[in-house]
Amino acid sequence: MRKWIAAIAALVAVVSGSAAASSAQALPLAPTPVAPVTGIPTPCPTVNPYPAGASVDELKKDLARIYGLKLAGSQWTEGRRESIKILWETLDAVSCTPYLTDLESNVKGKLGLNATHISGYAWGDWSLTRVGYVSLDFSKFQRALDAGDEGRLVRLVVHELGHVRNSDRFEEPAYWSEFTKLYAREGRFSDYSAGSVTETFADVVGYYVGRCALDNPYDTGSHDAYYEYAKNTIFGGKEFGPAPGQKPDCVLPDPGAEEPTPGEELPVWMEGLGGQ
Repeated sequence: MRKWIAAIAALVAVVSGSAAASSAQALPLAPTPVAPVTGIPTPCPTVNPYPAGASVDELKKDLARIYGLKLAGSQWTEGRRESIKILWETLDAVSCTPYLTDLESNVKGKLGLNATHISGYAWGDWSLTRVGYVSLDFSKFQRALDAGDEGRLVRLVVHELGHVRNSDRFEEPAYWSEFTKLYAREGRFSDYSAGSVTETFADVVGYYVGRCALDNPYDTGSHDAYYEYAKNTIFGGKEFGPAPGQKPDCVLPDPGAEEPTPGEELPVWMEGLGGQ
């Protein structure tokens, strides 16, 4: 009798253990939290972390290799590491979306990044300082870095890449037709973009990624339609911060921090000279 009871108990223990194991295996695993990066509260999961210990030459080689870039300019230097880091992390932060692939399809060959002095007010431009390159003035970037205003540098980088993204607009792609209708309905988005549809597009995507940018128009909650467009049409559903109307938890820059200013877009008459 005791042997029979013991056998039943052992069987129950085996069945219970098996059921517990199955239940444990069936439970969904929580995704690994994605750590915020400078200026972007909710980036893509890191695929290529910034290699802080690499030399500047190694950073350039890795940027070219990983992101398929051609690099030019004299500001890829040891003293500009913080600016290079902003650029690197911004590219990695959008890498789980179609953004980079879509804009690179508009470039003949590889996308060029030119780290150089830009005359005048602009901190960055597309195809003006150097045709076919996004130019970034890392010496001006330092002003924002000193003020703790990394979020607006992210916005600037994504803004200039946005001009590359929509350089195919004269072919009337569906995403652009959708945006021009949206712009006709919604109108002004930011102070900088004012009445320009192309600058509005670039700022809609720039501020969407750079949610920590000071005075981000999305924080007001009055641009839900632009937000949904950026989310669903440009970034494949990926969000980089809270819903519009909610301010992300960001380190605030020094009061009176100078705003990084994009350059004017390539004039239409020049676009046949290699800017696309």
